[in-house]
Amino acid sequence: MNKTMKALAVLSVMSSSPALADGHAQLWDMVGIANAPSAMQVIEGASGSIMISSSTDLWDWSNAPEGFPTLVTAECSNAIALTTDGAPFGGVGVCSMMDPDGDLAIFFGEITPQFEYVGALTAASGKYAPYIDQEFVGTVTGMLDSGQQMYHVVPLE
Repeated sequence: MNKTMKALAVLSVMSSSPALADGHAQLWDMVGIANAPSAMQVIEGASGSIMISSSTDLWDWSNAPEGFPTLVTAECSNAIALTTDGAPFGGVGVCSMMDPDGDLAIFFGEITPQFEYVGALTAASGKYAPYIDQEFVGTVTGMLDSGQQMYHVVPLE
């Protein structure tokens, strides 16, 4: 997998969801599937470039507690800084979703040079509101040449 494709893989790694454990809000593991980007732009600079992309992701929340959906989609937008060799050295991303009940959640995070996405639930309504500021880390577990990818997200303790 070339460095640009690895960077693209990092772009969609955004997601989490809340659960209750020991009376405290806590995230649970989830799996995400990102479609190939629906839009992508690369801005070339003298000392690197910025890749901006958008995708619709499918999130498997099969471990979700009662009252939460087990499958949702999210609209994700990302901007990542690349070296002249195409290696990522930082970035940001945001995913927004509305579940079948009409409850909303927005996730925001930092894309690291280690191909991880470290983020948090930053805005939410309905059943998601009590879990604002819960943090997570996501990593890509596989990617096709088309840009489609699978990722795994776990809560930060």
